[in-house]
Order: sequence, then structure tokens, then C-alpha cells
Amino acid sequence: MSRSVSFTIHPAALGAEYLSVTDAMKQILDLVEALEHTEAAGSADRQIVWRLTDAHTNSPPLTITAEAFSISPAIAIDIEASRVVKRFTHGITELLHGRSDPELPRHVIAPLKRIFQRNLNGIGLTEVSVEGEQPLTVAPSGARSAIIAVERLELDWKADIQDYRRTEYGAVEVEVFGITRFYDKPALIVTERLSREKVTCILSSQLADFLGPNHQWNEAWQGERLLVSGALHYNEAGSLARIEAEDAEPLPWTSVALGDLRDIDLTRGRSVQEHLNLIRGEDVG
Repeated sequence: MSRSVSFTIHPAALGAEYLSVTDAMKQILDLVEALEHTEAAGSADRQIVWRLTDAHTNSPPLTITAEAFSISPAIAIDIEASRVVKRFTHGITELLHGRSDPELPRHVIAPLKRIFQRNLNGIGLTEVSVEGEQPLTVAPSGARSAIIAVERLELDWKADIQDYRRTEYGAVEVEVFGITRFYDKPALIVTERLSREKVTCILSSQLADFLGPNHQWNEAWQGERLLVSGALHYNEAGSLARIEAEDAEPLPWTSVALGDLRDIDLTRGRSVQEHLNLIRGEDVG
């Protein structure tokens, strides 16, 4: 089973006699990153750690060998290592032929694209050798085809991503965190109640006059809750990104004793099921 992979980096035929240290090191790091991401995007989800077992240069090619070791001594990773290496080399082969491999994880594409681009500028050949198999060679001609295939994949993925950017007009509850300016306009940095994300809240001139001059904002408003109304701008992920506030209503904090909450009779003598039926409208005739 494939437990070790060797990478050999050659300088460009029309370039310098020796490899650029930067190009060679970055090429190796991107190869290892792509190999790791073939197993899993996050390190916490991986069973394999790739350790450097050999490195040498034979004037001018640089070769390093990475061997698969189990992160946990109790877990055997021979089968997993073989699967990862096979998926890794198959994905590269498909891209070199201008085809996309649907099973190649998305996180592998970014380092592979950098590898292919470097093969067109500074590096002549990149060889991937798996024990017992013929070396896989990335040459400039194949790198061009691979880059086109990668960019086609990226366009397909971009087309699949829904853009949730929009502007709504309404009100949102926030807590004032600090003061700032947005393109010379007075603004507050606020924390949105539900997401707990910090958002810039731009103030209209009338609202800024109402809230008071700059030196009073920290004194009077920092830590205060407000219900701000105006234009709510959402980003492509659908998260609130910016507020253009036209009005603001203070929402003072209210201290309530725990004993007072216990005394509230929400169900008014109804059973839990009867109360839920009422909320759902099932008992409405």
C-alpha cells in the first residue's frame, strides 16, 4: 500500500541553472498542503501526518520524500494513506488532461492552482512519485491545461453560490460598543443582538445631533441598548453588514428578580399540551 510520496522539483529549462529557493520551497509546501487537504480540510479531521523522511538535491533537482504516519498510535492508516494518495494523484492526472475530478475536495484546488502556475514561471517540471508506480510529471503544457480546468471548476462553484446581498428597511436591536466614522460620517460600532456580530451603524445628521456630540457618545451611549431603524445592508452570506440609521430608540436594561419570573403563570391553568395547542392555533375553531 502507498505510504510514501516523493516530490522532485526541476528548474525551468530556459531559466537559471539552479532552482530559486523560494519557488522550490513554496512548491513543496503547496504539494504537501494539497496532499493533506485531499484527506480532510481541517487538521482535526485527519488521521495522517506526513513526515519528512528524506530530502536531497542532485544539482539541480530537489527531491523530498513524505511518509504517512498515524496521528494516533492506536489507529492503522495503511488503507487510508493508500486512498488519499490515489485520490491525490488521480485528481492531478485528470486536471493535467483538462478534466475535473468531481471527487477532488475543493480545498485541494487552491494549492494545486499555485503549483500549476509556478510550473509556468520558474519551475520546469514537478514530479510526483508513488512507490511502485510510474512518476506523475507536471510539465508546462499540462500545467496550462490544468489551470484552464481549475478555472472552469471555480466558475462552476461560483455559479452555485447564492448571493444573499440585499438591503431591507426595518429595525434591529443593538448594543453600542464604541464610536467611529464612516467616510467622514458619524457612526457607532454596535453588536447586533441575535448574531452578536459587530456592525457599523452610520448615523444620519439628525440622529447624530440627537445622540449628541462625539465627546458625549462614549459617556452616554457605550454599553446602551438601542432599537435602530433604517436601511439594513446584508452581505453575500446573508449576514448584517452595515446599518444606515434614521432613528434610534433607547432600550434600557431592566432588572427582574428570579422570584418574580417564577410567579408568572404563563399557562393559566392549562396543561402543557393544551398550552402548545393554543400557541399552534390547533384549538382555534
